[in-house]
Amino acid sequence: MNFNSQRRQQFLDEMRYLETINEIPEILETFKQHPAESGTTVDEGWMISQRRIAANLYEKLFLEYTAGEPIEPLRQEIEDVINAYEIYAERLWEHHKDRSEPIFDFVISDDYAQLMQLIGLCFLLHRRDLLPRIAAVQDGVAGENGGADTLFEEFMCYAMGPEARFQSNYLCGSKPYESLFHALTEQSPESRLKELNVYLKHWYKDLAGCAWHDSHKTGGGYYGYWSFEAGAAVILLDIEDDTTLHKYLYYPKDLVAWCRANTAEYSSESKTPGVFATAAGIAAGQSCPKSGWWFTPALLNSRRYFQQGTRFPAIEASDYGTTFWQWSTDQSTPVL
Repeated sequence: MNFNSQRRQQFLDEMRYLETINEIPEILETFKQHPAESGTTVDEGWMISQRRIAANLYEKLFLEYTAGEPIEPLRQEIEDVINAYEIYAERLWEHHKDRSEPIFDFVISDDYAQLMQLIGLCFLLHRRDLLPRIAAVQDGVAGENGGADTLFEEFMCYAMGPEARFQSNYLCGSKPYESLFHALTEQSPESRLKELNVYLKHWYKDLAGCAWHDSHKTGGGYYGYWSFEAGAAVILLDIEDDTTLHKYLYYPKDLVAWCRANTAEYSSESKTPGVFATAAGIAAGQSCPKSGWWFTPALLNSRRYFQQGTRFPAIEASDYGTTFWQWSTDQSTPVL
């Protein structure tokens, strides 16, 4: 198979791919050996170098997927990326003397987009084991940053369970991510797919502020345009027919298909909760994922004990809307 028929986006030509992929090892070695000159101190230079190492490993993975390379090796490469960002986190925290400094800034569009793409890749490559590690470098000491962004919490609920995550009503990247948030929280398959179509329709245009936007027109810096987080949503929401999304160039349909085809092989890493779990909690009518004390904002003094597998009830006489049950931080048994 020749390169043009193998590549997953037409903007990448073979010469550019080979030049870039062959340059990356040399770039990585340079940053490993020397602190970045852009740092005002040697300490800051090493911090910047480590971030560039992580970013180059990330770009290499992107580039290989765009070029049509096999998917299986990317499962290890995504771990290499996370490893590099963990080392960067240590240098960042040391530089700022603050272990609660997140490695991706929720209010910077480039950081936010990359964070969502990394999360999407972890789900699609059956590497959910890496998601708690991403959470660890974002959450801060004792969860100081927990709840900073509701979409981040939605994804982490699927990976770690709602009882391990934080409540949030704030979406940092409203454009284009609001529709993706709605897709993850809608209960009907039709509504979920509709929101994903809206999300992908606006994805590229709304991310025009990112440094990589339109990089295929500038002759350098293009590694591929991919909304891996949209593909992850399709898997998490059990959307069987995603053909209406295939018209979007940046929807990773090959990776979604690979993820589905390899679910059995990586079953221990790919299981999704058998419940509708979100950062708002678990919707009434769904099964309790863990025995313990739960409560709902829809009713005062609602804290009660549920056995795993029990279906959560709805609060009918409530103006709150859909009943969501949340894990209680107080797991003590009341004294009668």
